[in-house]
Amino acid sequence: MLSAGSSTPGWNPDYRSASLGYCLDEAMWGHGFATEAAHALLRWAFDTLDLNRVQSETVTRNVASARVLEKIGFVREGTLREDCIVNGEVSDSWVFGLIRREWQPPAVPIQAC
Repeated sequence: MLSAGSSTPGWNPDYRSASLGYCLDEAMWGHGFATEAAHALLRWAFDTLDLNRVQSETVTRNVASARVLEKIGFVREGTLREDCIVNGEVSDSWVFGLIRREWQPPAVPIQAC
């Protein structure tokens, strides 16, 4: 989802930027749902909202999520040290960014259900 929460950059129409976040139940991991949903949201973000940048963050322990972001074109831009607490443990987060001019929409259009 493109978020507008107070703890994240959210959507800023003046800056033409937004944050992308997702959370799936463990039973849904590894089925491509995050990738497919993110592609659809990115198409909407760049084509409809006319955004220039989309940002996302993931805890450094969540390598699978980092792979999803990289697969859809995000670039890891940095590390936020001790950014959050997950399951009682202090964790670092990676920051990923995707710029409109670097985005490659999927070759096959995503079908609506």
